[in-house]
Amino acid sequence: MTEAPSSGKSSARLGSSGTAGVRVPQEPSLKVGVVLDERVDFLREQAFCVLRVKTDKWNRFIGAEENQKIILDFLDHIWTNRLSLLISGAFNAVESIPTVFSSVKTAPPWKTKILCVIKRGVKRVSREEFKHQLRLGEVPGYPMEHLPLVISEVLTSVLSNGLNHEDWPRVVSEDIHRHLEKLRSKVVTLRGRAEGRTLLPLPLMLCVFLSSLSPTGWPVDRSLLYSIETLIIQWSGQIWSVLQKDSGMMLQGGDCPVPSAELHFWSTQRENLRGIQAQIQSPKVQKIMDILKRVESSYFYSFLDVCHKADDIDLYLRPLRRMISNLEERSFPHTEDLLHPLYHTLCLIWSHSKCYCTPQRMVVLLQEFCNLIIEKAFAYLIPEELFKMELEEGVERVQITISVLQTFKQLFHTYRQKVPQYYKYSHLVKLWDFPASLVFQRTDRIMGRLHMIEVSLDFLKLEKVELGGSRGKVLKILTRGWERFLIWLSNTSKTSSPPSRFASYKLFLLQWWVWHFLPHFILFHMKLLKIFGTLLDRPRIHQLFSPNYNVVLVLFCEEIDQCQFILEQHKDQVRPDMIQFIICSYSEIGHYKYISVAVWHSHLGEKHAFSGWKS
Repeated sequence: MTEAPSSGKSSARLGSSGTAGVRVPQEPSLKVGVVLDERVDFLREQAFCVLRVKTDKWNRFIGAEENQKIILDFLDHIWTNRLSLLISGAFNAVESIPTVFSSVKTAPPWKTKILCVIKRGVKRVSREEFKHQLRLGEVPGYPMEHLPLVISEVLTSVLSNGLNHEDWPRVVSEDIHRHLEKLRSKVVTLRGRAEGRTLLPLPLMLCVFLSSLSPTGWPVDRSLLYSIETLIIQWSGQIWSVLQKDSGMMLQGGDCPVPSAELHFWSTQRENLRGIQAQIQSPKVQKIMDILKRVESSYFYSFLDVCHKADDIDLYLRPLRRMISNLEERSFPHTEDLLHPLYHTLCLIWSHSKCYCTPQRMVVLLQEFCNLIIEKAFAYLIPEELFKMELEEGVERVQITISVLQTFKQLFHTYRQKVPQYYKYSHLVKLWDFPASLVFQRTDRIMGRLHMIEVSLDFLKLEKVELGGSRGKVLKILTRGWERFLIWLSNTSKTSSPPSRFASYKLFLLQWWVWHFLPHFILFHMKLLKIFGTLLDRPRIHQLFSPNYNVVLVLFCEEIDQCQFILEQHKDQVRPDMIQFIICSYSEIGHYKYISVAVWHSHLGEKHAFSGWKS
C-alpha cells in the first residue's frame, strides 16, 4: 500500500509505464462534472499505470452513470472508505467495487490485479489535498499465493527489525513475534488445503534455531527448545490427520462412491505423503528430523511405513483404471463380459499386494464396484419412464438388470473359492473370509425391488383383460382390482422403493383367478394361463393353484379323446384319392399337437410324460 504522490513530478513517475501524466481526450457524452474533476482524472491515470487499461475501455467504463455515481459517492461522501478497480476476465472491462467501512463483505473472486484506493480516514476527499488523502495499492489475482510471501518478507522484516521497536518492552516484542508466527502458519496451512495438499509451515526464525542447535545434544535455550517442540507437535497433528484418512469414510458417511474414487483417493494420498516426505527431507529440516530420530519418535517410523503402504496400494490399483474406464463406457447389457477379468484382477491384487490384502479395504472396493454397476443399472432402466415405455421393453430391461446383478454376485462366490489358487509362491494364504452381506447389502435390496417391479410389469397385462358374463358384471372384481393397482402405481416414491400394498393385491388377484378357473372349458383355461402364466412362479400362487393342474389335464385329455372320436367317425367317408393327403396331414397335425402339449405342460411345471400319445 503506497501513498498517493504529492507532486506532479511524482505523478508522472507513477505513470511512466503507461499513459499517466498525459491527459486523454474524453468522449463528449460524459458528464461535465466527471470530466473536469481532477480526482477522477487522477484515478484514471493510476488505472492506466497499474491495470494497463486502454483509453476506449476506460471511456466505456466511466461513461456508465452507475460507475460515475459509485466513484463520486466514494470521493464526496463519508460512508465509503475503499474503492476497488479491477479488470473482469469475462468482459475485459473495468469495474468498481464499493465497500462500506462499518460492514464486512466478501469480495468476489478475481483472476487479475485490482487497484485499491483507500481514504485516510472516513471523510470527504477534497479537490486540493486529494493526493495526500488517498492511499493506493495493488492486490494480485491470486492473493492466497502472495499472502504468505507478504507476511514472511514484508511483515516479518518490518517487525523483526529492532530499530522499529527499540522503545517496546521485550514482552511485547516476543508476543508480536508469536502472533506473527501463528498467523503465517495458519496462512500456509490454509493455502495447502486450498490446493489439496499438506504444507508444513517452517518457523520464521529457522536460521536462529539451526545455528543454536548443538551437534551433540539438545539446545540450551529453553525458548528455542519450546519453539522446536511446538513446531514438531504442529507438524505431527497435520501429518496424523493425513494418516487417519481412509477410503471408506465416504461409505460411512452415507455416500455411494464408485471405484474411481478409491483409485483417486490412494493416488492423492500417495502424492500428499510424498510431498510431506520431500518437505521433511529438505536440508532446512534435517536437523529437526535428527531430533525425532534422537528421541526415537514413533511418529517418524510410522510415517515411513504409511508412505510405503501408499506406494504399494497405488502400484497395485493402477491396473483397475482401464477396467473401470471400460465398465463406464460399455453399455449395461454387455457389462457381464467384463466381470470375469475384473474379479481375476481383484484376486491378483489380493494375493500380491502386501498392504491391500485386508478385508476392510477389499470390502470397500467391492462396495464401490457394486455402486458403479447399480448406477449404470439405473441409467439403463430409466426409473422415471419404466412404467411408461412399452410393456415388453420394460420387462426386458428389468430382466437384463437382474441378470447382470446376479452374475456379479455369483462370480464373487466363484472367485472366493479360487483365491487359494492365486498364491503360487507363498505358503501364507489369506482368504476372503468376510461375510458377503457386507458387500452386497445394497445390491440385494435393489434386486428385491427389481423383482417386485418385474411382477408389477406383469400386472400391467390386466389392462387388456375384460370379464364377461354375470359374475364379471355383478361382482366387478376386475374393476376393483384395477383400481387397487392404480393406487399402488400412483405411489410418489421411487420405483426402486418397496410397495406397501403389493402382497394384499397379489392375494386378491389370486383368489379371483382360482374362482374363475374351475367352471369353464379348456379354451378359457388356456387363455387364463396365457394371461396369468407369469404369476405361477410366485411361491404362494403356485401353492394355491397347484390342485388345478389335474383339472386342466383331465379336461385336456377329454378334449383329445373327443377329437380322436370325431376323426375315427369320419374315416369311412374318405375317398381313395385323398388317403395320401390325409395321412400326411394327420402326421403333421399330430406332431403339432404333441409340441403344443409339451410346451404347455412344461410351462405348468409338471413332469408327466405323455408316453401314450402318438401322432
